[in-house]
Amino acid sequence: MSVFAVYESSTGTVVGAVKAIGTPVPTADALVGDALPVRLSLGTGPATLSLPGRELAVHEADDQPEVFVEPLAYGVTRPAGQSPKPALAKLAELPAPTFDNAGLLVALQEKTSQDTTVFALVSEGQETLPVHGVVKAGEDHLSLPVTVSAGAHAVLLLVAGRAGRLDEVEKP
Repeated sequence: MSVFAVYESSTGTVVGAVKAIGTPVPTADALVGDALPVRLSLGTGPATLSLPGRELAVHEADDQPEVFVEPLAYGVTRPAGQSPKPALAKLAELPAPTFDNAGLLVALQEKTSQDTTVFALVSEGQETLPVHGVVKAGEDHLSLPVTVSAGAHAVLLLVAGRAGRLDEVEKP
């Protein structure tokens, strides 16, 4: 039995997984189409973020039942000093994002030793705003430039090497 982990390609964070028997590795668009809908219930009603299929890739992984329960906690990584084949690994926790005067504030629990890719989706009404950035080596935070109205927003935050988050974030 195969597990196909669908992950965001710039960060490696898993956003979904499916099991299959005797099936070759599918493409991301064969599994999710043009976009993967990510839903979150906000205090003001449901919000749907649209994760574009072009941002996704698929990895055939060993059977790990936990990835079906909490996919954002896993990532497709290349273990250092080991086989060049990617592996599915449980990722370190990530603090919840907040909004600051410049945009979406991403804070890490420690300074990074290398540049770290960040990808986020932010709801603004019926729209999904994608934002990319890099936490530079030696830094522990980044403010992603995004302009949104005051109120509750759905935010999908993916940071390389950290567990993904899907949160309601209030913009003052």
